[in-house]
Amino acid sequence: MSDFSILFATIDRSAPWLEPYAHIHHAFSECKHTGELADWLNDYFAKNHIAPALYGTNRPLYFVSQDDLPHGTAYERHIFATAHIPTRNNLHDWFGACIWSVFPKSKAILNHVHLREMANNGDKGLRNRVRDAITVFDENGAILVVSDENIGKSLRDFDWHNTLVAPRRFWCNPTQPKDDDKAQAFIFGHALLEQLINPRKPLCSHTWIIKVGDDFFAKSLTEKLTDLDDRLSKELGDWLVDRATPKDLSPLPILGVPFFWDNASLSFYEDEFVFRRGRKA
Repeated sequence: MSDFSILFATIDRSAPWLEPYAHIHHAFSECKHTGELADWLNDYFAKNHIAPALYGTNRPLYFVSQDDLPHGTAYERHIFATAHIPTRNNLHDWFGACIWSVFPKSKAILNHVHLREMANNGDKGLRNRVRDAITVFDENGAILVVSDENIGKSLRDFDWHNTLVAPRRFWCNPTQPKDDDKAQAFIFGHALLEQLINPRKPLCSHTWIIKVGDDFFAKSLTEKLTDLDDRLSKELGDWLVDRATPKDLSPLPILGVPFFWDNASLSFYEDEFVFRRGRKA
């Protein structure tokens, strides 16, 4: 068994937040891979016709060993210049690849904006608010999809009762989706997915809210994810301009999402250390 296979075995593949990434987890669990993770990922993407590309081009992206990244070269710049994604044999980069497999357009635009902002700062390596916003979402982001705008508004207002408790029956259970669901959460941040290997109640995502029609929830998971990548990539492009800031993202204690954990009891949400009152003007 390879070192990465040992790490992979620590993942609880039945975790409900991993449902969008079940395909790639299942495929790896069925193989006996002993080489570089990057090689397995390239093979898996090719066999499943998953073809991420650099933003605005048809240039395909490939996973490569971390050794491909020259010392002192920015990770984002290397991806843009070479169409190679440096990949280590660890869980952090595994979950990054999972995101690429489901949200390739959205990941590509984050890389594009990183490069744009680096150029705007005269290549001095300085990080501005826009790049900070990209990093926070890329590492720790979640997407809340709602057809009921009141659920999204309640999240922005730190109104946990009207976000997570009162409308609980309208939240999608990833293992038992319903056509009349009105809210569903998807984890985008690969660092957050890594942290959730050991779930802790205080874990909090930085959440982007997307409004959809009721018909979204009647779609299959594959259709939802394709639709969501299209919507998210466009909305990220519109958001990530000079005034974007991490504060635009709504905090969401991720294990408070209905059906993500053992949280059916009202007392779960009465923990004010986790479900805080929110920002003051």
